[in-house]
Amino acid sequence: MGKKEFRKGAIAFLAKFFIIYGVLQALILFAPLEGMESGIASVEAGALGLEADGNRILFDSHSFEIAANCTGLMGISVLAAIALSLKKPELKKKIALVVAGSILLLAINLLRLYLVLLAAISFNAEMAEALHTLTWFAMAAAILAIWYFFTKRISGKKVFAEML
Repeated sequence: MGKKEFRKGAIAFLAKFFIIYGVLQALILFAPLEGMESGIASVEAGALGLEADGNRILFDSHSFEIAANCTGLMGISVLAAIALSLKKPELKKKIALVVAGSILLLAINLLRLYLVLLAAISFNAEMAEALHTLTWFAMAAAILAIWYFFTKRISGKKVFAEML
């Protein structure tokens, strides 16, 4: 692939990525996710012997809110936007990648929230907040790793440029 073809493919990828990502983000932000948020709060609170009240987890004088950003759906939207913006692999394999990656990301996100809450219990709210930020970056790395590993594996392509 020449320089010009790569540039054209990269621009097309970025345009598709931002359109898909923007649409998915809007859906997440405006979707009624209260049931999912409350369910996650209930699971996390139960795992740690804490009390949940709707989408809030109560601990001592602190309240931790599970919001749309805490559900794992934001990470899934990034994965979906990346996968669906590429020409390769074919759509059926892209959808399989997004489904499998979504399940994995939801599980990782539950572990992430558990660790953040455990830090609050074991140390303090400030430590939990620091871990919350750190694990957010770890989730971003996990999204890229899942995409990279599975896309290369299912597409059979060795070089990113071949997928544009």
